[in-house]
Amino acid sequence: MDILLLLFFFIGCFLVTFLERKSLIPFLKWFFILPFCFILANRSLKVPDTEAYYEYFYDSDYTSIDDFSHSSFEIGFQFFSKVIKVIVGDNFVFYLAIITLLNLLIIDFATKRISYLFEIEQKNSGLQDCFYGKNRFLSNSYFSIIPLTLYVAYFGIYTNAIVLRVGIAISLLVLIVSYALKERKSVLDIFKIVGLFVLGYFFHATMLLGIFVVLIMFINKSFPQKRYLWICFIIGFVYFSNLSTLLSISVFSFITSLNELTVLASKMSSYEGNVVQEVGGISNKFVFYWVMAFVLIFYSSSSKIYFKLLNVYLVGLAIFALFRSVILIERVTDYFLTFSFIIFYIFLITQKPHKFWLFFIPIVIVQLVFVLRITN
Repeated sequence: MDILLLLFFFIGCFLVTFLERKSLIPFLKWFFILPFCFILANRSLKVPDTEAYYEYFYDSDYTSIDDFSHSSFEIGFQFFSKVIKVIVGDNFVFYLAIITLLNLLIIDFATKRISYLFEIEQKNSGLQDCFYGKNRFLSNSYFSIIPLTLYVAYFGIYTNAIVLRVGIAISLLVLIVSYALKERKSVLDIFKIVGLFVLGYFFHATMLLGIFVVLIMFINKSFPQKRYLWICFIIGFVYFSNLSTLLSISVFSFITSLNELTVLASKMSSYEGNVVQEVGGISNKFVFYWVMAFVLIFYSSSSKIYFKLLNVYLVGLAIFALFRSVILIERVTDYFLTFSFIIFYIFLITQKPHKFWLFFIPIVIVQLVFVLRITN
């Protein structure tokens, strides 16, 4: 991954964000989407898992449907890859670019829907006073560069550069949540939710974890600030005291014993080596999410959407703490913590300009450091 190119890209993102906060500029998002697709599509084969996708791409035959069993990739992803290959031929760079483009468009569409629901909720509840000054969000109901920058910094580089199948599944889950957050869901909305789940499952079996995310959304429960703080303190105590090793061994031994019954369990047990190990160090990623949880809890909001997303965020954090000793537990928590970029987006757009930049720039930089340690 070209770090220098990414650095210039994010400097550009900050500049374009400044313009976006001031005025509505048509098609501004394409000044973000196209350069990012170019950067990701031209990455080195040394980036983890890229070589495996490279070999699969050139080994697959888009004219045949008899080779699906030759790869361990999910059938939905294989079919999607064949369709792309019909369009781009043997151009691997265009193949990667189209996958990245698809994810960004899904995320952009989903966050636009969630933003609209948030705006309607604020206006219907008379809560516009949570916005400081003449906030353009109230008249436009959407920024594009801010949520896309947060998405890319948090998960977008990782999901579009390494775990491509999971990345598409997670994008579809964000889209599902944009329908699940509606106060009054039509029959068509329910069909869309179910259909997108099925589609996501055919891209990666871990999409089943998204069912728990949607169930949390349906619970529609918020707690007093004091209770949220206690929950956060308990999560921190469990993680930092490292009480979870025995629980991790027991639960994952049970899960992997079911690999004859479920594809999901098979996926979780297919990684090489021991599933559970003694962990002596502390995850900087967990520390960041845990500290920022306090910021999000102290943020005074009466939004049901905000608290639904916060509940998902804290469940992901709790899973992270409880299964600290599980190798690749982040493959599970990603389905919950992905929504951190949306909740931070909601948090940021209501802030005064100086406070917006005080949080926005450090958040993006810290997340980039975490991601680039993996991709380089």
